[in-house]
Amino acid sequence: MKSRLVPGVILSNNDWYVRELYDFLDSIDFTVISANYSRYVIDVNRDMSFRDNKDNYRNSLIYHKTTFGEQIYDTSPDEAIIENRIETIYLPYHHCLAEEIRQIASNHRKVYLFDLHSFYIQSSADIVLGTRGGQTCSEEFLNVLVKAFREEGFKVEVDAEGLTGGYIVSHHGSLSHTEAVQIEIRYTTYIEDRVFGKEEVIDKNNDLFMATKGRLHRAFIRIKAELESL
Repeated sequence: MKSRLVPGVILSNNDWYVRELYDFLDSIDFTVISANYSRYVIDVNRDMSFRDNKDNYRNSLIYHKTTFGEQIYDTSPDEAIIENRIETIYLPYHHCLAEEIRQIASNHRKVYLFDLHSFYIQSSADIVLGTRGGQTCSEEFLNVLVKAFREEGFKVEVDAEGLTGGYIVSHHGSLSHTEAVQIEIRYTTYIEDRVFGKEEVIDKNNDLFMATKGRLHRAFIRIKAELESL
């Protein structure tokens, strides 16, 4: 991919440090599946029908422009490259996620899916919960999340414009035994309290990061306890 990039192009607005932020989830018995590639390689949170839209990254598995509207490639990926990314990244990710949901559902009455991301522009809230307008989860499940995050001092919004939930929660949350919520955390809440622009984030405020991580850890312990009692 790098050999095809426009020299100096800045791939902004990734989910910076999100895996590290939530790396406590394994220790409290959450099943974790991570996408190991940037959204700029292929966006696993897009429907397959949005295969290759060169004009709008919001409706494309493959981005041709950055989130700031700048051209990414000197030479656009050809069909063979796109197909390879689908076959080796996109489809295995969703197969793995579906298989984990199936296995958990075989032993539990309900599966709860948390799709973890980060953002900056779309809301001033610390955390935005995306439910596709209430389509991907019950009000009871949503209230558990809102309460747990607010008890840790987070400002919470539900279904902010542009953060209502993507393909992962809409597709997998449509299963009868699965409830799904997209959880977006604002850059200023865990990376650094500053203005973010067209940049690739290479550093963070470690004090803020660790404090926020601790608050999230406590919130997810509460969430787990509440869900086990439903």
